Amino acid sequence: MDRYTENMIRLGLDIGTTTISAVAFDAGRETLLASVTLPTDADATPPAQRANGWAEIDVPGVYQHALEALRGVVAQLGALASEIGAIGMTGQMHGVAFLDENSMPARTAITWQDQRGKESLPAFIARAGGAGAFAEMGALPAAGYGAVTLHWLREQDILPSALPCSIPDAIGAMLCHTAPKIDPTNAAGWGVFNVAKGTWDEAVLARLDLAVQWPQIVSAGTPVGRLTRAAAQACNLQPDIPVAVAVGDHPASLIGSGCTRAGTAHVNIGTGSQVSLVSDRFTPMDRRAGVETRPFVDGQFVLTGASLCGGSAFALLRCFYETTAAMMGLPAPNEADLYSAMLASAIVTPAGAEGLIADTRFDGARHDPLRRASLHGMTRSNFTPAHLNRAVLEGIAEELAQFYEAMVQSQGRAAVLVGSGNGLRKNSLLQEIVSRRFELPLRLPAWQEEAAIGAAMIAGG
Repeated sequence: MDRYTENMIRLGLDIGTTTISAVAFDAGRETLLASVTLPTDADATPPAQRANGWAEIDVPGVYQHALEALRGVVAQLGALASEIGAIGMTGQMHGVAFLDENSMPARTAITWQDQRGKESLPAFIARAGGAGAFAEMGALPAAGYGAVTLHWLREQDILPSALPCSIPDAIGAMLCHTAPKIDPTNAAGWGVFNVAKGTWDEAVLARLDLAVQWPQIVSAGTPVGRLTRAAAQACNLQPDIPVAVAVGDHPASLIGSGCTRAGTAHVNIGTGSQVSLVSDRFTPMDRRAGVETRPFVDGQFVLTGASLCGGSAFALLRCFYETTAAMMGLPAPNEADLYSAMLASAIVTPAGAEGLIADTRFDGARHDPLRRASLHGMTRSNFTPAHLNRAVLEGIAEELAQFYEAMVQSQGRAAVLVGSGNGLRKNSLLQEIVSRRFELPLRLPAWQEEAAIGAAMIAGG
């Protein structure tokens, strides 16, 4: 028996876009033992290109921050660090890192936020065989997806002769000094992974002429390798600890929230927002409704609808009030006080905002980029800040509910509703609005680091 399988403490590492989180989780007692969150601070986007939608990150810098986060968690554990049995990984999906034959970065990584492939996206889809060629991919590719980025680099004749992989998978490979592997939940973020079959879609890749060395696909939780002595020393850990292949941050957050059974719905509201429904069967994407089908763990799937604006709609409204105060020559309001006042006024406003309806799609929608936010049903009596505050919160929930209703058509209604994300966790009224709109009691996990904990839970399983 592997000497580590008996040790129940798992570390989880979440490689985010702006932060890196590390946790220590007792898998036997399902208890969070320690956590550290650090700013990534590794942006490498050339200033002249930032305005053109480029988004790049320095992988060695991310790696050093990851070591620092792990070291911080180990310090919190103290003597319990000897009981660590595995390290799980998760992080930002869609982005691309490039590793050389020594598992070291060959150039800066390109994140999911990068938009340089946007102009060539129609040509990418047409060359692949049209939108219908992606029916079993679970989603229509967009700018920022790995294969779209590779296609753009090749069209510019600047595609590196290095192994492409996700950014979290690059960190895992560096921790173990081994070739990166990829699990289906991360592979789906490349736009050329056949979700129904669980393989790279060779026919589409042939039409796109993307002749790169694609990472080996392995099941979630599979060790990518073992912690090298150098990495272990940097983290004050024992060497040879198994490091699991990275799980996509979205499925990891579902696992960490306890959403692993078919018929469970999950709502996450932060800067963006998503609604998901776990299913036992593959369902082709509903392009008209904006619903994607993503791979999950244990042969399951997750139907997902993602809002581009999400919880930031309420922050946008706060900025509107700040601008109004500045226009009137008033002192700038304290941000926390302003949020409290907005929420307090929304709480005493009747549900439905007396007919005022806010569509909060300020950034459009993935399936309908030209969609715009709007206000409807304005009257003399409901044209007030309090009604607007309430209507915007209800609009955030409504966009997610529309995705959910499309899922219900093929899956039936959920039996359980779980929520996460600071935009939801810190807003009791929004919790109430979501629960009422979905017609289900809303349960929040006991911890906030859902993605990192999900990665820890699946590692060494």
